[in-house]
Amino acid sequence: MVATLVRLRWRLTLNALGRSVWILLAALLGAAWALGAVISVTAGAVALGLRAPAPLAADLIGALGALSALGWILIPLLLTGVDSTLDPRALAPWIAPSRSLSAGLAAAGAAGVPGIATGICLVLPALVWAVGGHWDAAGLALLLAPVALATCVLVSRVVVIGTGASTTRRGRDVIGVIGGVAVIGAAFLPSLVNLVATRSARLDGSALATLTGIGRVLSLTPLGWALAAPGHLAQGRVGAALALTAGALALPIVLAPLWDRTVRRVMSGGRAAGRRARPVRAATTGRTRAAAAAATAAPLPWHRRLSRVIPSPAAAIAARCLRYWRTDPRYLILGVSTVLVMLVVGTVSALTLRQGGAEGSATDVALETAPAGAALGRAPAALLGVPVAIALMSGWVLHDDLGYDSTAQWMHLSAGVRGRDDRLGRMVAAALWHLPVLAVVTAALGVWTGRWDIVPAVVGAQLGLYGAAAAWSSVMSAVLPYEVNAPGEGPLRSRSSGMILVASLVQMAGLAVIAGLAMPVVVGLGVLMATGAWQWGWVLLVGGACWGAGLARAGVVVGGRVLDRRWVSVLTTVRSWPGHAEAR
Repeated sequence: MVATLVRLRWRLTLNALGRSVWILLAALLGAAWALGAVISVTAGAVALGLRAPAPLAADLIGALGALSALGWILIPLLLTGVDSTLDPRALAPWIAPSRSLSAGLAAAGAAGVPGIATGICLVLPALVWAVGGHWDAAGLALLLAPVALATCVLVSRVVVIGTGASTTRRGRDVIGVIGGVAVIGAAFLPSLVNLVATRSARLDGSALATLTGIGRVLSLTPLGWALAAPGHLAQGRVGAALALTAGALALPIVLAPLWDRTVRRVMSGGRAAGRRARPVRAATTGRTRAAAAAATAAPLPWHRRLSRVIPSPAAAIAARCLRYWRTDPRYLILGVSTVLVMLVVGTVSALTLRQGGAEGSATDVALETAPAGAALGRAPAALLGVPVAIALMSGWVLHDDLGYDSTAQWMHLSAGVRGRDDRLGRMVAAALWHLPVLAVVTAALGVWTGRWDIVPAVVGAQLGLYGAAAAWSSVMSAVLPYEVNAPGEGPLRSRSSGMILVASLVQMAGLAVIAGLAMPVVVGLGVLMATGAWQWGWVLLVGGACWGAGLARAGVVVGGRVLDRRWVSVLTTVRSWPGHAEAR
C-alpha cells in the first residue's frame, strides 16, 4: 500500500509537469534554485560548525527546526490543502480507510518534493556537529532527522485535513485569513528581530544574547525538540538531551493515531454530514422559513443609513462592499496587509533611522522626540509619517476592485447602474473603515511620540493623499482591470497571467501620479517638516481635507464616465480569467 501510493504520487507529479512547457520550465528553474539553496545552506552549516560555539549553534538549529515544522502547517493552510493527491477524500470511492492507507498517505507526503527538500535540510545539523567535533551529537542528529520529518508531515496533515481547510468555504476563508496574517508577520520577523537586537546592543551590548534567547525559546517548543536534543548533548547536558529525545520520539507516536482517525472521519463523511443535516431539519419549521424569507427581503444593513446621504444605488453598492470587506478573505487580507505592512515597515524604518542619525543633523527636526517632560513621549516624531503612508496605500489598493467582484458585475450592468454610483459606493464603503483605522493609528502614535503638535498636519496630509489615491483607483480600476484570484480561492494563491506584470508596472507608476495630484499637500507637509512651524498644521488640515474631497469627487465623476463606456469590456475581460467564468 505504501509503495503504491508513493508511486502514484510521483506519477501524478510527473504527469502535471508534462502538461505544459511553461510548467516544466518553471519546475526546472525551481529545481535549480533549490539546488543553489541547498549548496548555500550546506556551506552555512559547515561554517556554523567550525566557528560558532556549541550553545549558539544549538539554539539556532533548534529554532530553525521549529520554524520548519511551523512552515509545514502554515503553507498548506494558505493554499487550502495544497496537494489533492494527499487528500483522503479523493480516495474514498475506491478504497476503505485503514491503517495501511493512513501510513501510505503520510509516506507519500514525505516522499514528495517538499518532503525531500525538508529531509535534506534536517540532515544538515548532523554535519554541523560533525564538523565541530561533536560526533555523539552528530549521530543523534542523524537518528532524529527521520523523526523530525515524520513530525512535520503528520502535524501538517492532521491540521490541514482535520480542520476542514478544504471541505467548507467558511473553513477555507477563516484559515486563509489567519494564514495570510501569519505569513505577513513572518515576512517581517527578521526585521523586527534585527531591530530588537540593535536596540539591545545600544543599551547594554546584549544583541547576541537577545537573538539566542529567542532561538532558545523556539527550540524548546515541541516542534523543535528533535533538532534541539543533539545540541544539548554537544554541551554535555545528557539528561536534557535524553528528555528532548524521548519527547521527539513520542510526537510521531501520538500524531499517528490522530492522523488515522482523521482519515477515517473524512472518508466516511464526518462532520460535513451533520452540518448538512441540521439546516435541512431546521428548514422544515415554519418559523425558520418565515425568518429566512424576512432576511431575504430585508435590505443590506447599511443601505438604509447610507441612502440618506448618497443616492440609493450607490448606498446599495456601498452596503454590499462593506459585507465583502468583512467576509471575503481576499478583501480581508488586502485590508489587513495594507495596514500591517505599512505599520511594521514604517515603524522599523523610523526607529532604525533614529538609531543611525546623529544629533544636530539635517533630519533632526523631523526625528526630534518630545521633551523629557511630555507624557509618554519616548519615540521619534518620524513615526507620525506612518499613518500618512497607510493613507496613501489604503486608497491605492482599490485600483482593481472590479476584478474582485468577478462576474457579479453583470448585476450592475443589467440593472442599469450608472458608473458614477458604482464608483461612489465602492469609495464610500472603503472610507467607512479606512478613516477610523487611520484615526486609531494616528492617535496611538501620537500617544507614543508625545508630539500632538504634529498631528493636525499629519491628518491633513492623510486626507489629501487618501483622496488622491482613491481618485486614481476609481479611474484605473475601470481602465485596466487585471487578474486576481476568483471568489473561493485562497487569498494568497499566485496567478500566472502575464498581464499582472504589466499592470503592476502601471500601478507602480500610479504612485507617482498620486504624488503629483497631492503635490500641494505634500509640499505643505515638507515645508512644515523643514521649518518646524507645526502651529500651521491646522491650515494644512483644512486644506488637505478640501483638496482630498475635491480629488475624490473628480475621481468618481471621471471614473464613472469611463466605466459607463467600458463596462461590457471589463466584464468580458474578467470572464476570461481562469476560475472567474464559473464564479457565483
